[in-house]
Amino acid sequence: MQKPFSKITVKDIVGKALINRNTFYLHYRDKYDLIEQILTSMIDQADISVNDFVHQPFYFFQTIMNNTSTVSKKIIDRQKKDQAFHEVILRTVLHIVMKNNGENDAAWFTFGKVSAIMSWNTEHGYRYSIGRDVKILQKIYETEKFPK
Repeated sequence: MQKPFSKITVKDIVGKALINRNTFYLHYRDKYDLIEQILTSMIDQADISVNDFVHQPFYFFQTIMNNTSTVSKKIIDRQKKDQAFHEVILRTVLHIVMKNNGENDAAWFTFGKVSAIMSWNTEHGYRYSIGRDVKILQKIYETEKFPK
């Protein structure tokens, strides 16, 4: 909540968690591995198939968000303006999808389109939010046309 993801270090994490660095590295390779494990847990708790990402990526993200705690939603909202956070989330979802399905061309193309939409959204001042505007974002994905 206090820093953008790109500025958070393992030292920050272990300090807040009141654990030793060695304990952190016993469970995680780095902060990206921590995010992957958290996101994997969120997907499991949302009871959503990773295959849904390929067909309806923005509904996939909305379902995950709808099944997270209030604190998690606040963290996501705080991090939404950090491009590094967006990138790590998308890469992590792609990694999870590939891990569960093997090489999947559709997942790669979905990843590309979602990345483009999120970058466009960033350049336009975060006009749309997954929590609030999922229908619009999904329509952009399906039609491959940005609103004027």
